[in-house]
Amino acid sequence: MIIGWIWIIMAGLAGAETVNLPGRIDGVIVYRGQALVTRTIELGLPAGSHEVVVGNLPEKIVAESLYSQAPENVTILSVRYRQRAVQEDTREEVKQVDLLIEQTETKIRLAKGDEEHLARQIARLEKLTEFGATAEKGDLGRGVLQYEPLEKTATFIEGKADDYQKKVVAVRESLLQLAKELELAKRKRGELAAGYSRTEREAVIFLNKSNPAKSTIELTYLVNEASWTPQYNLRSTPDKSLAVIEYNAVVHQSSGESWEGINLALSTAEPTLVASAPILDPLKIALTAGIQPPGMLSLINVQSAAAQPGQQGQVAQLIDQSAQFDELMKSRRDNLKKGKLAQVELNTIATSNQMFEFNADKQALVQMQQRVAVIKRTEGVSVMYKLPGKLALPSRSDQQLLTIAVVRTKAEFTLVATPLLTDYVYLQGEMVNDSDTILLPGPASMYRNNEFVGKGEMGLVTIGQPFTAGFGIDSQVQVNREFKDKKVETLWGNRNDEQQYRIELSNYKNQAVKLRLLERIPYADNPNVEVALLPMSHELSKDAEYARTVQKKGILRWDLMLPAGTTGEKATVVTYGFTMKYDKNMHIEMAGHGQ
Repeated sequence: MIIGWIWIIMAGLAGAETVNLPGRIDGVIVYRGQALVTRTIELGLPAGSHEVVVGNLPEKIVAESLYSQAPENVTILSVRYRQRAVQEDTREEVKQVDLLIEQTETKIRLAKGDEEHLARQIARLEKLTEFGATAEKGDLGRGVLQYEPLEKTATFIEGKADDYQKKVVAVRESLLQLAKELELAKRKRGELAAGYSRTEREAVIFLNKSNPAKSTIELTYLVNEASWTPQYNLRSTPDKSLAVIEYNAVVHQSSGESWEGINLALSTAEPTLVASAPILDPLKIALTAGIQPPGMLSLINVQSAAAQPGQQGQVAQLIDQSAQFDELMKSRRDNLKKGKLAQVELNTIATSNQMFEFNADKQALVQMQQRVAVIKRTEGVSVMYKLPGKLALPSRSDQQLLTIAVVRTKAEFTLVATPLLTDYVYLQGEMVNDSDTILLPGPASMYRNNEFVGKGEMGLVTIGQPFTAGFGIDSQVQVNREFKDKKVETLWGNRNDEQQYRIELSNYKNQAVKLRLLERIPYADNPNVEVALLPMSHELSKDAEYARTVQKKGILRWDLMLPAGTTGEKATVVTYGFTMKYDKNMHIEMAGHGQ
């Protein structure tokens, strides 16, 4: 039965009419590394079988991705890809550069002709000058020298010489400029021709029309050398409690074809060419003598072991293990879209991951889960942005910038001081993504009142999610931290350390500002260490999220309002202190060392 259908199709193709219809590029979806191009082809053909040749396909096309779909009155019998050698580069952009080179060379030839003509004119003028001098000597010898004719001749020669000199200078300047233009055009021609194989790439579509009505078919294909990354400009206006998020895409497109007047979309999905799922192989295990490999130890265990002589190798093994796990995850993501073609690789990665799970202790498994969560959060989101209007993206080596969305939102601005880390005070804006656009991770340029204040990073922000962004240093608010006092007492075998601190906050602005002050005291899971706060000058923040999360770990937060012009003796002063009580025979060090 199958053989019969093959003969029917071949019989139909034998009498097919061949037409060349390049169509037009109507839509493009740019992925991370590839792009899906859709061409629409108008068929004003009679009923019957036809061979439609779609030419000018790009150099970076993925040949096996060619696909065509048609309306009900058209049946697509087959789509195949072919290459054929051509005598000349038929790309439109190359033709335009070749025409420019030809026109410039013509201008150079004409300018050189003008230069040669001027040289001949100057030579004649020089002969005329010599003739005048000879005639002057003859007249002088005969005693018939006349002043007026000589003056006219000299004036004529001098005027012509000046005129020719100006024309020579102009022609030579023109030649220099034309030479630069020719060099630039030839360099551009070389860039366009670099790597070009002088091969015409075509899709051959065999189809059958059931009636002569006009129809439109689509040809889609993937191309390589196309990608995009997010980039942001965040503009804040603190006085108006406003922020503008300019979400841009940096697009790289060097597929070999120019996209003009297209509907463009950007996607984080992975286009796939393999429809069959990989098959899971059995996992056969065996027992071996010895203890668990040291590379599988948790971070805390290895840090403890590192304090003992001869154990440095275990630390290196753990670091290598962590890097290897990240590489395994990356390799898995790269091979997912290959499906059955990557069956061996995917099974190998799965075996490595499961062996890690079998041999790792609880702490190492927690670390692995955290890494997986980070990867899923930053790379597991699949979104598509359809950009409005008709766009143009020529094929070129440099990057191109497009706007995805502009989000205007209310923002609550607060100054943040962390004197343990820095003496600078930073402006921080808290916003909510109340748009219908998911914001992907990417670099950001930060502006405050239209002034550039520095670089930043945007994390993944889903629709409706609150997020925080920094808007640079505010030099009109200053902080000074002072270690004020320390007392040490020993009582009943215990040591009691008491430490006091003073933080001075100065506001040089003519308006009050909100400021979040962050400090910390130590905390310990060991019940033999008691840490307690002493009375403070200001009450800690009542923020519920702060109280639920980091307050129990010793992070101190004050939400303050600094009045206008409070400097010097009027500055806001925060004082606090704490005590630590522990066995006098012990000493304090960072957790995880020597425990």
